[in-house]
Amino acid sequence: MITKKIIITSLIALCFINTKAQFFRGIGAFVGVTQTAHKYKNTLDVDSFFFAHTIPAPSHHSTEYFSWSAGILAEFLKYDHIRWQTELEYCNKGAVEHPLITPWPITKGGRTVNKLSYIQWNNFAKIFLREGYRGFPYIMLGARIEYNLIRSAGAYGAVIGDLPKFNFSPDAAVGYEFSVYSKFKPFIEYHYNPDVITHHTDPVKFRSRTFELRVGVIWRPKKDLDDCNAPRYYGSDY
Repeated sequence: MITKKIIITSLIALCFINTKAQFFRGIGAFVGVTQTAHKYKNTLDVDSFFFAHTIPAPSHHSTEYFSWSAGILAEFLKYDHIRWQTELEYCNKGAVEHPLITPWPITKGGRTVNKLSYIQWNNFAKIFLREGYRGFPYIMLGARIEYNLIRSAGAYGAVIGDLPKFNFSPDAAVGYEFSVYSKFKPFIEYHYNPDVITHHTDPVKFRSRTFELRVGVIWRPKKDLDDCNAPRYYGSDY
């Protein structure tokens, strides 16, 4: 009876270990370049006396702001071509502004930068496509939960200072994982990360948009992307 229990317990443990090995598919790290712009929409009608439509910010698109990001990731799910990727990322966003000094005649100030630094928890459905000549292309669909760590407003501080500390934004990306004879697989990704929640600081509506180019490496327990447990047939000449 004791021997039977030991055998059953061992089989259950073996199945559990095997399931975990299939569920966990890799861990990695990345660095990136971010490109962000801000959009302001002042809902007040344009007037030529009080210029209320310029306070606390006029309607405009900012100039692009370039910065950097870095993070770690883990990849899960036992399926070969569909994975769940979860990330912890530090990401810098912002905008380059030339703030309005006087509305008429229009006078703008010099270059100033609004900076927003976030810690993010990102989650994606990662779908691998057919293997290419050098590796595996894939697409990613998901979302980012962002917490604002640092903010610095050189222009339109009433709007930037009113942004929430927590934010939720969607993300879509394309990527390519290179085939190399190693458990460490290099990859490159390009992300599109727009705001879908418009932030209101009456009478101004504010939105942000970020592009992110990443390079990184993922370590996989198996050297191959696909890890099929089906029996292998080598033929009579093997």
